[in-house]
Amino acid sequence: MDNSPRNIVFDLLLDFLSSNRSFKSIIEQKFKKINQLSNIDKSFIINISKGVLRYKKVLDFNISNYSKVKKIDNKTLVLLYVGSYQLLYCDGVPNYAAVDTTIELSKLRHKRSAKFINAILRKIEKSPFKINHNSNNKDFELVNFSYPEWITEKITDNYGEMKANQILKSSLKIPDIWFRVNLLKTDIKFVENILNENNIDFIQDNYLDFFLKVDRFDNKGILIKLVNDGFLYVQNPSSGHVVNLMGINNKDSLILDACASPGGKASLISQILKDENLLVCMDINKNRIDRLNSNLSVLGISNIKYLCDDASIYKTKKAYNKILLDLPCSSSGTIRKNPDIKWRLNKGEIKKNQDIQYSILSNMKDQIAIGGEIIYSTCSIFNDENEYNIIKFLNKNKNFNISNIKSIVPLKFINKLGGMTILPN
Repeated sequence: MDNSPRNIVFDLLLDFLSSNRSFKSIIEQKFKKINQLSNIDKSFIINISKGVLRYKKVLDFNISNYSKVKKIDNKTLVLLYVGSYQLLYCDGVPNYAAVDTTIELSKLRHKRSAKFINAILRKIEKSPFKINHNSNNKDFELVNFSYPEWITEKITDNYGEMKANQILKSSLKIPDIWFRVNLLKTDIKFVENILNENNIDFIQDNYLDFFLKVDRFDNKGILIKLVNDGFLYVQNPSSGHVVNLMGINNKDSLILDACASPGGKASLISQILKDENLLVCMDINKNRIDRLNSNLSVLGISNIKYLCDDASIYKTKKAYNKILLDLPCSSSGTIRKNPDIKWRLNKGEIKKNQDIQYSILSNMKDQIAIGGEIIYSTCSIFNDENEYNIIKFLNKNKNFNISNIKSIVPLKFINKLGGMTILPN
């Protein structure tokens, strides 16, 4: 089988449609094959694959407009997705090329559908339906903002129609690329000089100046090298605000990151501690502990004690001053970066997450010192996984209260409960 970018896209999307696996895990499985390609080809593969997942419902709408076949097999469907996505959203690919290359791919991978695919793509080319994050609400509503209907309803129930529409629209944008400067190994000026010398445009975060945003990865591989050398870490500033909630100082002799892998927040805690005071990093999965160790080693971090244990039952003899619970969740706040979540998520999974989160929080209340703080954090935007759990916990544990964070994080992020909410928009 050839290693052309479109052929790899076909494999990735077929694997996704045929399983309930995360797209990230599918990419990791194909990493060696993809990593052999040029940066341009890698970028093409990611852009097409994630673009299809981002706009899947729009593509389904176009296909169903012109197909009399109600149940299309997965191989045919993937080919239609790849072709129609390029027709609708790839301005750099001429229409004739989008159609012709898809037909050639279909002859290679699913020959019997070539004529059917050609007919559908020609019709979409002549009369396409397209939305993007700037479209009007009526067009969005035709395809539920390219979301399953139950998720749009849930977000609307949580935030009201106006804010929900902003959240849903924003998730269709290609995500920003953020890096955190690793101040244990370098300083902001050093990194800025390298970026300027190589004509890589960047901006600093308004609140946390050691977070830098770029539009894209450079073709020279400068940014990748800075990451591989441990000078930069790929991380969104919202994670920085979560760590800031901990109010860490060198008097905090015992700190636990209870769900630590892959190590983004743990590495920032170590940066604040200047790699001096001990940080205990725990995860339930040994493979994730190994990954965590590897990630933190690249960043030059050594003040870590690693524990492989279950945060819902773990007990300690000596109570912690601070405990970070970066809890397993639906990841619904990261759909802009991980659009596959829209199509994998189900209602039962959210309830399961909610129960696990509460059990961990309930257990950790007994591992915190008097006067200590637990930071409850998720990357979910669903109230089930956030406010509801916290209110339930406070109602059952009258000796706990919500800390005053007004001097720690920007006021625009403080929610009605007194916690912090950073929405995708």
